[in-house]
Parts: sequence; C-alpha cells; structure tokens
Amino acid sequence: MYELSCQYDTRKSFYGKARVREYEFEELKLIELISYNTKVAYIKDYKNAYKKFVYFGKYSQTTTRHQKEFFKQNGLTDKQIKELFKNGVLEV
Repeated sequence: MYELSCQYDTRKSFYGKARVREYEFEELKLIELISYNTKVAYIKDYKNAYKKFVYFGKYSQTTTRHQKEFFKQNGLTDKQIKELFKNGVLEV
C-alpha cells in the first residue's frame, strides 16, 4: 500500500488521506483507492487486454479529488472520468 501522490491536483499532498493498494494475479492486476479508510474505487487491469474502472459514488468533495487523481494517474481523460462518474463503470 502506498500514498496517492498529487500529480494533476493543485494541492501539494493529500496528507495520507488517500492510499492505493495493489494486488497482482496471473492475468489481472487489481488497484484499489482508499480514501479516509473507505474503499471508494478500483481498477481491474486485465494485462494488455483492457481496464475496467469502477466508481463507488460521491462521498465528499475531497474524496472526489482523490478519485479524479487516481483515475487520471491510471490513464483516463477528464471526459472519460465524467462518463465514469455518471455510469459507475467504464471499460477501456
């Protein structure tokens, strides 16, 4: 598990409030976002085939910032994130 860094957000840090946990399986990598000790999103990366992004819904403004940062760092555009937030699931 590691702390989510700020690469796209204007803040310097999330101060340990957002963490990422990764699991590796044979053909799958699972990446979970934990915000304020709650799992709020995950990504299933099917090794070189496609990625499935899952959004668990709106919690707080800060958690939304964590989720956007997490998804941007994993390759989604602002347009794709908007679609994901609307539908809850996005496959690319």
